[in-house]
Amino acid sequence: MTLETLKQCRKAAVDVRKAANRLAEHRASAGNIGGMRYGDTPHGRGEPLAPQEAYMEKLEQLQEDWFQCDEVLVPLAREVMRSASRLPYPQNRLIEDYYIMGDDWSTINELHGLNRQQSRYQVRKALEKILERA
Repeated sequence: MTLETLKQCRKAAVDVRKAANRLAEHRASAGNIGGMRYGDTPHGRGEPLAPQEAYMEKLEQLQEDWFQCDEVLVPLAREVMRSASRLPYPQNRLIEDYYIMGDDWSTINELHGLNRQQSRYQVRKALEKILERA
C-alpha cells in the first residue's frame, strides 16, 4: 500500500459521507409523502412533474451517486483495512477512522480520548509501519 492509496481512500470516504448527507437531507425534506405513486404514462414535452415524482427522481439520482461513491471506496478500504489490521490498537483505529470512515481529527481524538499531539505521533508511527511493509 502506498501513501497515494491512503489519500484516494480518504477522498472516497469523504465523498461517500457527503453523498450520504445529501441523501439524508433530501429524505428529511420530504414532509408527508405517504401517498406518492408513479403514473404509468410518460410526461410529454414541457409538462411539469408532480412534486412527488420530482422527489422520487431526485432521490433515485442521489442514491445512484451514493452507490457510485461507495463502489470506489470499497476496494480501497479493503486494502487499507488489511494493512491497518496488523497495527496495535490506537494506531489501527486512528488510520481506519480517518482514512476509511472519513472522520475529522477533532471527532477521532474525542472518540479515542487523545489530544492532537498524541494522535499525530501515533499516525506517524502507523504510516511508517504501513509504508515500510509495502
